[in-house]
Amino acid sequence: MTTVRQDSILSSSDRDSNQRDLTCGDAQSAPQITGNPKLDAILRALPLFCAVALLWLATRPYFGVLFDARFYMVEALKALDPAPFAEDLYFKFGSQGNFSLFTALYLPLLRAFGVGATGLFLIVVGQLLWLFGLFRLARSLVGGRTMWLSIALAIGMLRTYPGGFGYGEGFATARLFAEALVMLGLASLSSRPFWAVALLGLSAAIHPLMALPGIAVAFVYLALGRPIWWVAMGTGAGLAAALGLAGVAPFSNLFRTIDPEWLAIIKVRSPHCLLTAWETEFFQQALAIIAWAGAALALAGPHHRRFLTATFLVGVGGLVCTFLGGDVAHNLLVVEIQSWRSLWLLGLISCIYIPLVLVTVLSRTSFDSFRWATLLAMGLILASSVTRLIRLPDAPDFTPVSLALVIAALATMAAQLLLEQKHQRIASVFALAGFALVPVALSRWDARTPWIRYLESAAPPPKDLAALLPAGASVYWEKGPEMLWLRLRRASYFSCDQGTGVVFYRQTAMAYKARAASFWPLAGADLSQVDTCAVFNTRPKPERNRKALHDLCIREPKLDDVVLTAPLQGVQPKGIWKSPVHFQDLQSAAVKFPVRGADRFYVYSCAGAR
Repeated sequence: MTTVRQDSILSSSDRDSNQRDLTCGDAQSAPQITGNPKLDAILRALPLFCAVALLWLATRPYFGVLFDARFYMVEALKALDPAPFAEDLYFKFGSQGNFSLFTALYLPLLRAFGVGATGLFLIVVGQLLWLFGLFRLARSLVGGRTMWLSIALAIGMLRTYPGGFGYGEGFATARLFAEALVMLGLASLSSRPFWAVALLGLSAAIHPLMALPGIAVAFVYLALGRPIWWVAMGTGAGLAAALGLAGVAPFSNLFRTIDPEWLAIIKVRSPHCLLTAWETEFFQQALAIIAWAGAALALAGPHHRRFLTATFLVGVGGLVCTFLGGDVAHNLLVVEIQSWRSLWLLGLISCIYIPLVLVTVLSRTSFDSFRWATLLAMGLILASSVTRLIRLPDAPDFTPVSLALVIAALATMAAQLLLEQKHQRIASVFALAGFALVPVALSRWDARTPWIRYLESAAPPPKDLAALLPAGASVYWEKGPEMLWLRLRRASYFSCDQGTGVVFYRQTAMAYKARAASFWPLAGADLSQVDTCAVFNTRPKPERNRKALHDLCIREPKLDDVVLTAPLQGVQPKGIWKSPVHFQDLQSAAVKFPVRGADRFYVYSCAGAR
């Protein structure tokens, strides 16, 4: 039977690390390599680090400044030059950047290197920090050989949680950095409390919504040991209420209710914020996380129970708070803080404890518990990878080659963890194969398309396009705001993505709904691919003709130009821009919609259409 190291967050005897945290076997019986025990431990762990790197690179390729990374990048671009973005719908009534210091990380890099290099640098730093945080947290909770299985499961399984989000993301956002700091803070909770407080506070400054679950877990964990902390939490809640009564934002929203019209828009544009608007898949994800967490709480052992109880209470409590405060009471602050996001931390901790659960169950049988737990854990990762490939066979982020690299990573890790000393030659072969595949995985990791690289280029905007779209003109660009934001560095009049602030600002929600209704007949084929644009009950049949353009320009008198990927029937365009790089809509491809390409863009003027 394998002996599992106790939780160092709970046990002071385990706070100091030793060689066995890193080695794949018993440090006493392992052969000496250099004569230096610590250096020997690191050298023996290199194949395991290699396996983790392979698994990470295979499951999280980099596609550039896409998805939510665009919002943080455009926040930084606006900070550098506010005027061109003043009328952008994303910023017009307030943006989420008002709640984060993350933009400050961009500014010096953006000034020196431009969009592409800044995005690449931040994703590399963020992912390395995230992996370091995961290593520290897994080491503090389970340690030993089990730690490596925990790390592999956290990377390869259950990485998504309701709302279409995933922890440890493959693009640069504040969430990635905040998650890393939360993990580092919790890992230091008992051994270095000052650092734990500092790290959790820094996480809150970067992304308060992601930091709140970590802060809550820390407080509940401390309160379960010393009841005086319940008083501290009550005092904090009272202080928040007092700030709300004094009108201090965002605490003042604690006394505001979302009106029915606003709530209807949130339910469609941001359904993840309300449990009653969740898709069936979201509930399935939540139940899977809760089930694994419950199993850990029941089986991991008494030494882990306090920390797991705190994590479980915060995770499930977040759902209860969302339902009662958001779905039932329609309280603005409760909806804004999105307490259901506590599932990201519960899901991650659950993955870390899965190997311990498996070892505990198997220890009651005649099987070698650690050996079979290793095989079962790797089977879970493999099943998750195969399911991902089958569900989205055409998605660019996980391909058959990705699956092959996952299998190679698992084989490398299994050889190091399971093969005995007499089979070290075989383990060495697997280790060498793993090292040889790392360059292959690295060569595939930067998966930016030529179009994305073109958007991220530091070169000046193309002169022929700038002539068609003069400075100061308000422009709608079909298929998203990326060209306007990243290459032309100017406002976008409307896109589905700009509605991300409807939860925080009522004026944004109302303007978003009105513009979505205006653009539907002309850009219906585009908007229909994004359910979040359907914020009105009745929709006319999509039309791409002169009448649709005329009606749009009449309804939106401030709109100057419309850029489409296909010509309108019976309308002469103001101009046609031939792109030097073929456009490919990777964002649609990643969410099950067909990839649509183009190399010509048709510019129509509202001045001649009204």
